[in-house]
Amino acid sequence: MNKRERVRAAVAGAAVDRVPAGFWLHFPPAEQTGSAAVQAHLRFYRETDVDILKVMNEHLYQADITVRNPADWRQIRAAPVTASFYQQQLDEIKQVCDAVGDEAMVIATVHGVFASAFHASRSPEDTLARGNPVSDHLHADPEPVLAALDAVADSLAAFSLACLDAGAAGIYYAALGGESYRFSQEEFERYIKPYDLRVLRAIEGAGELNILHICKDNVRLKPYADYPAHVVNWGENEDNPPLEEGRALFGRPILGGVHFRGPVVNGPESAIRDEVHGALDRLGAQGLLLGADCTLPTSTPYANIRAAVHAAATWPGN
Repeated sequence: MNKRERVRAAVAGAAVDRVPAGFWLHFPPAEQTGSAAVQAHLRFYRETDVDILKVMNEHLYQADITVRNPADWRQIRAAPVTASFYQQQLDEIKQVCDAVGDEAMVIATVHGVFASAFHASRSPEDTLARGNPVSDHLHADPEPVLAALDAVADSLAAFSLACLDAGAAGIYYAALGGESYRFSQEEFERYIKPYDLRVLRAIEGAGELNILHICKDNVRLKPYADYPAHVVNWGENEDNPPLEEGRALFGRPILGGVHFRGPVVNGPESAIRDEVHGALDRLGAQGLLLGADCTLPTSTPYANIRAAVHAAATWPGN
């Protein structure tokens, strides 16, 4: 199988010659934007031999507003796709897709509504010292914040479709807000879920490989069970449910099996191979895409990632 055939078979739950793999990391600051980012992605793709190439998104949502109190959220509007931060990201996606061509699927990173609203609420000189105004203000006075989430969701839906038009095979949607310590389940269902669903439903049927990433620790998976996506990924090593439990809940392919702070980061190769083979022993080869809990550290050697990708081919169960 070639890379595309392998991924398509895995998504369909069909037999594969080996489990396809997708890993990603943030590149050093000098390689995060522009032509340097394009070249960094292509070098990563060539040196790791991943089956899926995810274009990282370092162009965070901008609103040029620093939110100090709940009423400030009413100033946030839906950013148009013509906004410079979107256009810069779309240019990078198109260049990467053009270079990779039909060889492999390239997917675009979209930070979810919760994260994008947080990005929008901060001025460039702001710091994290204020905590998280999204959750803080939703608890204090939800209506102005919900108006901003509504605008951000509309903007992200349009941007996600533009990523597909730029050549991406799908969207990697990074969902936040489902952590049990952040909101009650009832609050999540009211404050976060409707806006996530607006974005995901906009691309439902449009992308070939839409991946739902449920970010952070102590997440409730059940509220995400009806989120539309071809593949689901979460960090089982971050005090979250194991992959077996989540796969039964979602009833569709999952991405994971590799600890994002485990042997793939520091080796040795034998430990990487043992972890991959152990994951395949546990999860089987069908309906699985090999990957990490979350983004790998920037310092991860590309040779280690390549070793994880190729370890799937030496699994005795193939």
